[in-house]
Amino acid sequence: MKDADGLRARKKRETRERIAAAARELFVAHGFDAVTVIDVARAAQVSEATVFNYFPTKDDLFFGGGLEQFQAATLAAVGDRPAGESAIGAFRRFTIANVAHAADPGAVDLITTAARVVAGSPSLQAREREIVAATTDALATLLRSEGTGRMESWAIANALVGVQRSIVTEVRAEVLAGRHGPQLVARVQLGADILLARLESAFHG
Repeated sequence: MKDADGLRARKKRETRERIAAAARELFVAHGFDAVTVIDVARAAQVSEATVFNYFPTKDDLFFGGGLEQFQAATLAAVGDRPAGESAIGAFRRFTIANVAHAADPGAVDLITTAARVVAGSPSLQAREREIVAATTDALATLLRSEGTGRMESWAIANALVGVQRSIVTEVRAEVLAGRHGPQLVARVQLGADILLARLESAFHG
C-alpha cells in the first residue's frame, strides 16, 4: 500500500512539474498574456481540467504559489521573532538572509525568466501588486495585534514592504543587465541593511 501511495505521489509530482515546465516555456516564448491554459495543456499533453486540478488559476501556472509562500514566510519571520526583537529588526534579519539566495545559479535563471515575463504582462504586474497590497495589509494587522498604534502599524508595514519591493526591482534589473553573483548580493544586502537601519532609527530610535 505504501509503495502504491508513493507511486501515485511521484506521478502527481511529475505531472505538476511537466505542466509547470510547459507553461514556463510557452510564457517565455510567447508572453504570458498570449498563452491560454489550453495551450499549456496541449504542450504538457494533459487535459485542461488536469491543468486546473494542479493550478487553480492561470496566474498560478506562473507564480506557483511562490508569492503567497513568500508572504507567509515574511509574516512568520516578524510574528515569530524572539522576545525583545523589534518587528523591523526581525524583518531586517529575514530580508538580508533571503537576498543571499539571489547568488544561486538556479535562482539567477528563475529571476531572469520572471523579470522578462512579468515585464511583458500587465496581468502579472497587477497580480504582483495585489500580493504586495495583501502583504502590507497582513503585516499592518499583525503589528496592530501586538499593540502598535493604527497609524504607526500602517506606516511601518508600508515602509517595510516598500524596501522589499525595492530589492526585487533592483535584483531583477541587475540580473537582466547580466550582473549577478556574490557582488550583487553583497551590494543589495548592504543597501537593504542601510535602509532598514534608518527605519529602525526613525520608528524606534
